[in-house]
Amino acid sequence: MKLNKELVKSLAWKWLLVLVAIFLILIIASGVFLIYFEKTYENSYYPGTSIAGVNVEGLNRLEAEDLLNEKIDNMHEKGVIFSYLNEQARLDILQSAGADIAVPIALFDFESAIDEAFNYPRTEDSLTNFYLKYSLWKDQGNFPIAVNLNEEMVDDFFKINFSHFSTPAKNASLVSTSSPYTKEVEFGVSQEVYGQVLDIEKAKQKLREQLALLEYNNIELEATIELPEIAKKDVENIEVIANKYLDKAPIDLVYEDNSWTVSRDDLLNIMQIKKNEAGKIYIGLDLELGSRYLFDNIASEINIEAADAKFEIVDDRVEKFQPNHDGLELDLYSSLAKIEKVIATNTEEKIDLITKVIKSKDSTEEMENLGITEIIGVGHSNFYGSPANRVHNISVGAESVNGTLVAPGEEFSLLSVLGTIDGTTGYKQELVIKDNQTIAEYGGGLCQIGTTVFRGTVDSGLPVTMRRNHSYRVSYYEPAGTDATIYDPWPDYKFKNDTPSHVLILSRIEGTDLYFDFWGTNDGRVASATDPVIYNIKRPPPTKIIETLDLEPGVKRCTEHAHNGADAYFDYGVRYADGTQVNERFKSHYSPWQEVCLLGVEALSTSTEAVLSN
Repeated sequence: MKLNKELVKSLAWKWLLVLVAIFLILIIASGVFLIYFEKTYENSYYPGTSIAGVNVEGLNRLEAEDLLNEKIDNMHEKGVIFSYLNEQARLDILQSAGADIAVPIALFDFESAIDEAFNYPRTEDSLTNFYLKYSLWKDQGNFPIAVNLNEEMVDDFFKINFSHFSTPAKNASLVSTSSPYTKEVEFGVSQEVYGQVLDIEKAKQKLREQLALLEYNNIELEATIELPEIAKKDVENIEVIANKYLDKAPIDLVYEDNSWTVSRDDLLNIMQIKKNEAGKIYIGLDLELGSRYLFDNIASEINIEAADAKFEIVDDRVEKFQPNHDGLELDLYSSLAKIEKVIATNTEEKIDLITKVIKSKDSTEEMENLGITEIIGVGHSNFYGSPANRVHNISVGAESVNGTLVAPGEEFSLLSVLGTIDGTTGYKQELVIKDNQTIAEYGGGLCQIGTTVFRGTVDSGLPVTMRRNHSYRVSYYEPAGTDATIYDPWPDYKFKNDTPSHVLILSRIEGTDLYFDFWGTNDGRVASATDPVIYNIKRPPPTKIIETLDLEPGVKRCTEHAHNGADAYFDYGVRYADGTQVNERFKSHYSPWQEVCLLGVEALSTSTEAVLSN
């Protein structure tokens, strides 16, 4: 019996040693596995990580960025198809806006998602990291990207391609007839009309959701019934009220020493049946027609465009060559509301119009106190080979920037400095293709201004606060990676003056060379920039052929040339006088850009476009 107890005890110890050994082996194996696992994913994404639905497990940041750029390039090539009933149209995510610029319908901010996905399971707490890595693997974590949609361009696309499907509701409205003999006006009321409108907001929301996932599936538009706000049955004795309202004419509008008379016929043309927030029906003024009347007949005699001061260097001294002054603008909506109220209450014989002041940049500093003593940086680019209209626009744009003064702490906005870009400010048009149509647009060549100002900013050691590279490579802006695109209303180019003195920007054109000289005071900072690294060269897609009735059948005219895709970056550093070093990497992705040609045909085919091989 005693022998059996000793045997059992001996076996128990042996099993305990075996279990301890197994446990130690498991711990060692787990430790080895964890070390191997962490080493494997030290510079890459952990298992289960996706960005915008794209699996990036095992990829490093650069590889993930390349993969996402490739997906975006595919979207640029294929576009998004919208359809309603038996019609469809393709929305190009990247649209031509001139010979040297393609404007994105959507801007994809995936860099923050790339950083967030990489840093997510890399906190300072090891236990938390373990849990986050497990949850990524178990739940397949997806990090969305932010998408900024150009609403104006998308709305234009729907208006061009699908507006004929919408029949907006019409309120019951005034109908007037006048006797050719008595000039008396008789009023009636038309029947309200129910409408049908395409739900564009819902379509745009679907587009945002798809773009955030880098998808380009077809989107079916939906229609909704639109109800009129004012029905004929709700309008009682409106004819009498309308005649009394019309009898208030003529009406005198005044601003300072000027006056304008709204005749009886003018008032008749802008009268409208309206409903207030309480649901009461009354006679008032049509907002759109009334505003247009004020704009066409009065605004041009009141409006004054604001002007910022401009400066130059004369005999090593800063002098003002264009004084600043505030602008003035007729406040159309406020004036119209006042006119409507006065007519209704019959309280005034003459109605004072309402204006608003457009402030200019105040430049009241004495010239000696501006702190401008020397050139702190120079931006340069060459526009050799540009067509005549492009050269003209570059000259106009350069003159708009010339003499601009940027105060300490102020953010410079290039679009704000350029102001209105159309024929009234001296710009010429260039033909571009949008939504398969050839149209003329103003301002081709202004990206030469953006690129040159960007290069001047970097040479001056100033912080860049907003910059976007061109969507495809353009010969005028080589080397790739050192360009900046602008297009009204976005993208813009911005920098901040973080020096203790003013910065003065002067332009000069020498032959086909454009320069922007940045004047200021050297505060001891030293700027440096590496040569750009260009990689991932990709061939463009096949030629895109667009049928047109504007050319003779068989005639082919190519409006855009093919460009290779590529990625580029350069490193920008600023060492300040106190020894502080600030570094930034400017990265650029250029999509492969296909040649686009118009082909004259006798009749358009059923498809929106034909794509042929190069």
